[in-house]
Amino acid sequence: MRRPAGMKVKMFMYLAVFSAIVLAVIVVFQIILLEPVYRASTRRQVTAAARTISGFDEGSSDYESDIYDIASRFGLCVSVFAITEDAGGGKTAVETVRAHTGQACVIHSTVTNEGLFAELYTRARQSDRGIYLETTELRNSDSEGSLICAAVSGGSGGAELLTLVNVPLQPVDATVATLRLQLVYISLILIFVSAVAAYIISSRMSRPVTAMNEEAKKLATGSYDVNFTGGEFLETVQLAGTLNYAASELSKLDTMQKELIGNISHDLRTPLTMIAGYSEVMRDIPGEMNAENMQIIIDETNRLSSLVNDMLDLSRLTGGKRELKKTLFSLTECVRETVARYSRLKGAQGYVIEFHADREAFVSADETLILQVIYNLVSNAVNYTGDDRKVDIYQSIENGVCRITVCDTGEGIAPEKLPFIWDRYYRTGDFHKRAVVGTGLGLSIVKNALILHGAQFGVSSTVGKGSAFWFELPEAEAGEDGETEKSGETEDDPESDKSTGENGENGENGENGGNGENGGNG
Repeated sequence: MRRPAGMKVKMFMYLAVFSAIVLAVIVVFQIILLEPVYRASTRRQVTAAARTISGFDEGSSDYESDIYDIASRFGLCVSVFAITEDAGGGKTAVETVRAHTGQACVIHSTVTNEGLFAELYTRARQSDRGIYLETTELRNSDSEGSLICAAVSGGSGGAELLTLVNVPLQPVDATVATLRLQLVYISLILIFVSAVAAYIISSRMSRPVTAMNEEAKKLATGSYDVNFTGGEFLETVQLAGTLNYAASELSKLDTMQKELIGNISHDLRTPLTMIAGYSEVMRDIPGEMNAENMQIIIDETNRLSSLVNDMLDLSRLTGGKRELKKTLFSLTECVRETVARYSRLKGAQGYVIEFHADREAFVSADETLILQVIYNLVSNAVNYTGDDRKVDIYQSIENGVCRITVCDTGEGIAPEKLPFIWDRYYRTGDFHKRAVVGTGLGLSIVKNALILHGAQFGVSSTVGKGSAFWFELPEAEAGEDGETEKSGETEDDPESDKSTGENGENGENGENGGNGENGGNG
């Protein structure tokens, strides 16, 4: 693949194109269009002067001085003639004002040329605005011609006033030649300035980019001790901040994944060792093939399934492969059954799990996922509750919203750790006196399942007093249609639902990894 050009080359190319455009504009307007623009400007100037003078009051005391001021200001030659009609019907022209400041005035030649004078007068009278402009062919050594503008207006005593304004057209050939020479120097200067500017700008811009590229290479090798600096540009500063944040998050994720590998290795090794040991005992020792040993093998197998199911469930939830299958069911009964199962399993160990609800609440949700949420929250509370081994679950309904709150009496969570407890693999780093095993995925599964439902959830905790995890679902009427609703057409395979159920069942045994140890209360 062709290697792209560097920033300095690109910058020089861009500035070179810009300089070429500037030069092209200069050539077009200063050389090619110089004479047309000059003539158009002069025509507007002469026409405006003639219109202004013809509007002056002839009887004003400043009449002549005002005309002379305009002529002096713009370098014009101005003559005003009074046109009267004699008894025979002929026209007589008498010059009343003369303000000649130009060096190549042709008004006198026009006046002596009765044919041209009469034509200017006639055409000015016939025009819509009483103004007629003509470029004369009269030339001299200092002029390429002249512009004469004739304007007719009313005068005193029934006479008409004919105002003639003349300006010579100067040759532009010498000016164009000068500009061409200047253009050569301007081009050389622009090329030099473009090269210098491209080098300076690209160096200043590329320096932070180059530095960040080197740091990114370190990051790609797995070294997270990097520092991205953005220099003095807003965009590069923002990019450096984003990369520093990404490096920090990658470092956390790498640490969590290493902890996950350690946790899974430990949690897999223990049940596998027990399964292998009891299997060998049942094979080699007569009389050991009994229901008690078989149950131990089954329990350890369930622990292994729970670990695998947690990872599969989280993968489906975060990967968008898990589709909601909503049904109408009793959330109260769902919690009550979960509490009953945990109480049977944990009652012998002194755990007291109580559910408080004033009435039954129905919701429209994915029952399998909500059941898994409840299992994980209860398992988390059981694993981290205090010495009294008490867990309270509350159901409250307000404004059509049903809230489930799972409270424990454990050591609580420090405020600075609360934002991270929902992250996968996260553990607070504290150690409870009772052994807690698991993958650290339980609360992450809870979070993703509730996000998939669009539900609100959270946690409040006081260090030394315990934590309260809660989530909310809109209450549904008990008589509503309970037909299954799907957020997508794809259904989960039966094995998926089965494994999810198994995950919940195994959470009851008190040793389920992944439900309790996500750092919820640790």
